[in-house]
Amino acid sequence: MLDYYPLLPIGAGLILLAVLLRNLRFSSFLERKGVRAEGEIVGYQETATTSRMIVRFTTYDGREIHAAHTNTGWTAARAGDVVTVSYPPGAPERARIIRARWLSSGVDIMFGLLGITFIAIGLLLGYFAWDGFWPGGEQAG
Repeated sequence: MLDYYPLLPIGAGLILLAVLLRNLRFSSFLERKGVRAEGEIVGYQETATTSRMIVRFTTYDGREIHAAHTNTGWTAARAGDVVTVSYPPGAPERARIIRARWLSSGVDIMFGLLGITFIAIGLLLGYFAWDGFWPGGEQAG
């Protein structure tokens, strides 16, 4: 059972990369097919574990929407900041900020590097743990 411990960082890295790719895929969809609108940060929704920006914008058909945005750049945002949002047609409550003065891709890069690092650590641990396991390797003990 102890021989499986290298799979933990590999699994964690794969999960991080899967979440990142899901996020990037949705962002790419919004970039290509989303409806854009100018919005304003009006406040924050806080729970015991997280905080989200609340963005107010008006849809193309005149509805005022308050959407919770999960971007991690919220610490740099201030109430009253003007932002550009994009949302899937027919689902404005799923809006995502795509342009703001404080928005960067640094967090996405960090998560990607962290996922790759976890996988590399797991592979290195696996190399040492499974050295004698594969055919052609020397059997320990």
